[in-house]
Amino acid sequence: MIEPRMNPDRDVRRTVFMTLLVVAAFVLALVVLGRPATGLPGYYGVRDAGAGVVPLLVDERGRPVPRIDPRIDFPFPQRLDAVYIYNWDIPRLGFPESMPPYAIAWRGVLRVPESGVHGFQLVARGEAQVRIDGRTLESLPGAAAERHLDAGLHPIEIDYAVTEGDARLRLLWRPPGEKKMQPVPGRYLGADADAFVRERTRAWSRTALVLLAIAAAIALVLPGSRRSVLAGRLLSGGPRLALGLILLLAALLRFHDYALVPFHHETADEYQHAWEGWNLLHEGTPASWSAFPDRYPQERVREFRWFGDPYALVWPYFDHPPLFSVLVGLVASIGAALRGGMPAGGPGYLLCTLPMMRLVPIALSLLGVVLVHRLARAYGAPERAALLGALCYATMPILVLGHRLVKAENLLAVLLMGAILLVERHKRTGRTADAVLAGLLCGLALWTKATGVAVIAIVVALMAAARRYRGAALASAIAAGIGLLYLGYAWLYDWSTFTAVIHAQATTKWASLDSFLDLLAGKVVVKPFGRGWYLFLLLAAAYAALRRPRALLVPVAIYVMILAMTADFRVVYGWYRLPIAPFLCIAAGFYLHEMLEKADLYRVFPFAATAVVTGLLYAFAIDPIATASVPGSARPVTISVAQTQAAVVLFSLFAIGPYLLRLVHDRDWTRRLARGVTWGLLAVFVVTCVSSVGGLVEIYARTSGLR
Repeated sequence: MIEPRMNPDRDVRRTVFMTLLVVAAFVLALVVLGRPATGLPGYYGVRDAGAGVVPLLVDERGRPVPRIDPRIDFPFPQRLDAVYIYNWDIPRLGFPESMPPYAIAWRGVLRVPESGVHGFQLVARGEAQVRIDGRTLESLPGAAAERHLDAGLHPIEIDYAVTEGDARLRLLWRPPGEKKMQPVPGRYLGADADAFVRERTRAWSRTALVLLAIAAAIALVLPGSRRSVLAGRLLSGGPRLALGLILLLAALLRFHDYALVPFHHETADEYQHAWEGWNLLHEGTPASWSAFPDRYPQERVREFRWFGDPYALVWPYFDHPPLFSVLVGLVASIGAALRGGMPAGGPGYLLCTLPMMRLVPIALSLLGVVLVHRLARAYGAPERAALLGALCYATMPILVLGHRLVKAENLLAVLLMGAILLVERHKRTGRTADAVLAGLLCGLALWTKATGVAVIAIVVALMAAARRYRGAALASAIAAGIGLLYLGYAWLYDWSTFTAVIHAQATTKWASLDSFLDLLAGKVVVKPFGRGWYLFLLLAAAYAALRRPRALLVPVAIYVMILAMTADFRVVYGWYRLPIAPFLCIAAGFYLHEMLEKADLYRVFPFAATAVVTGLLYAFAIDPIATASVPGSARPVTISVAQTQAAVVLFSLFAIGPYLLRLVHDRDWTRRLARGVTWGLLAVFVVTCVSSVGGLVEIYARTSGLR
């Protein structure tokens, strides 16, 4: 009898894969069950010239369809604006030259948990009115209206209208026994009585699902032949399982409110890529808005305003190479087809909406998480260091936001990492196929972004440093050949316009050494954000320069040099940093790995004073505790727990105290204490990053850097 051949590694991979599928299904079920059944149905509409209201959301028969809003809490306009921008129907509602005048009516019931006098306040910019039990709630500016309500359900109606300016609407209440006004929680608002029954059912289902997961985890560690085998395989595949969980976390963070933050039109470049790809795929000619409309023939320039912002559509469009744009246009086309498309003759490219467009950079960034781990291992990182680097790449909010932007740098980062992995393999094996593939990725980088030339320079430099001159020459030749195809693409459409645009890009930008300094600041677009997180990444890079993984700084140095020579120093956008972010995160992985091993003041303090402090500031900014006046400013600023002296003292005790104690009294117990606190600070860093992403709409709108 021939016994079957065993493949332990394959069994481990299969077990890890199935476990990740189960975990992903569990998380997906929690997300679905976590969507509240409560909340008020809102009928969104647009006021027409005759003072009537045209519904924004309709079904196939043209009947108004409500949208469930968990809370009536819109302190910033982005959430309300997004409903109109992403659901606008041009054939039915006309071309939106400006933001439409809002007309929203919420109808439902308010569940009062206990009888007593309730205070209500309606904070609104525009016209707003609330009726409870059919009686209008008289709410004066800055004061609460009181109403005695019995426990139970009460009909509630809210009407809101604004014709110009930013929308703002908040329904606050103060239940009996409370002193502070707060937004009415969604669990007390519903379409009808059945909504609260459904919410209770979902709550029980969530609890049962969590208990089932806990029971499964306990059963896994109990004695038993099959369970022991399964547990052993999971332990053997620990790094794969950890990377899979990091990847799942990265996906959850990137998809949370992904269509809202960064804000619509914070950079119009997102639409620039989508429109180019759409028109190239559907019309056969690249067309998009241009920053250099004067360099295009005037008969090929169409100026218009869309939701209040001016655009100059040009064709054939040459501001950017088309590869990334084609990917975005393809995904946007699929999304438009699923929504039913647009009648012939309409501006189809306006069907490209951020919820569909941003799927492309998010997918690329998730691939990037895996590549960061593999690249870290290629640079000689221990498994834990590689996983920590991937964790930074997956969770740091400044990167999460950048990975949502529809910008070609997200594709360029993936191409750069892939090319370097091929170079590393070519250095070990000398295989020609690796050099060919590296050259192919270099050529695709040229079709992605002008700064893709940096990928070629990096590949050639790394191969030459390893004395792989033949591979460097081969990769360069292939990249050059693919680059010539791009020139053929330009010649096919309009060579003279192409050269005019390239000349404008080369002569109107102002290069300066200031570009290097600007690259040191944390940004997503142009707004300072996450400076402490980015500062930690730079400190980690400096650390890497003094240690064995210094080779990972070669791509950083070459890319930054080429970027500084080609970028306009007056506007150095945040997304310019995305191609170097993987290498900074790998350096952070090395740093954190050694920090956890040594657990001393010299390594912990720089991390705590930058990354941990930033996370705490942003996470606590979601729930301010007071307001304070600022000299020279007419508007008060909100103060969070993290902005108090008590928080500084408490943080200092944990971030410095154990390490000073170990410094002056180095014993086993002080070392164990220091290691425990170090792991705790790492956990705080991860938790605050996740928490900050959870409240990004409010944080991003309220804060400017760490003001």
